[in-house]
Amino acid sequence: MQNDENAQIHILEMLTLFWLFFMTAAFLITVHVPDEVSISIDAEMQFAGEDAINLGMGTNATGVDYESRLAELLGSGEKDQACELVQSYIATGIEANCWLAKDSGTSQPHGEVATPGSSTVNAHGLIAVDDHIWTISLDLWERGS
Repeated sequence: MQNDENAQIHILEMLTLFWLFFMTAAFLITVHVPDEVSISIDAEMQFAGEDAINLGMGTNATGVDYESRLAELLGSGEKDQACELVQSYIATGIEANCWLAKDSGTSQPHGEVATPGSSTVNAHGLIAVDDHIWTISLDLWERGS
């Protein structure tokens, strides 16, 4: 009779352990762990920013004094229009703030300025205009984030 009681207790122990392991596994499966942000998205945004700056430097000037439309705008002091030109070349789905610095000056935002909805990626370019070096920086982020 005692052997039967031990067997019943063993069965109850095994059922309890099975239930405990099953519930633990069910809990771990339902825990949502976000994936690491892909670095390819950052690289894609950085390349989009560099492309926009390069396209701005490649746009033909309206006059003959400058090599590009971007240089022409910077040379005439039209900083907002220069940034808006570069921002117009940014790929669809990406937004950017444009910062300009002349020679070794402090960068200031120009053009359309918005508040990023997520982390940003930076792209930079240099352009020589007359006797000055302009630094163009773009803070890029995904639209709607």
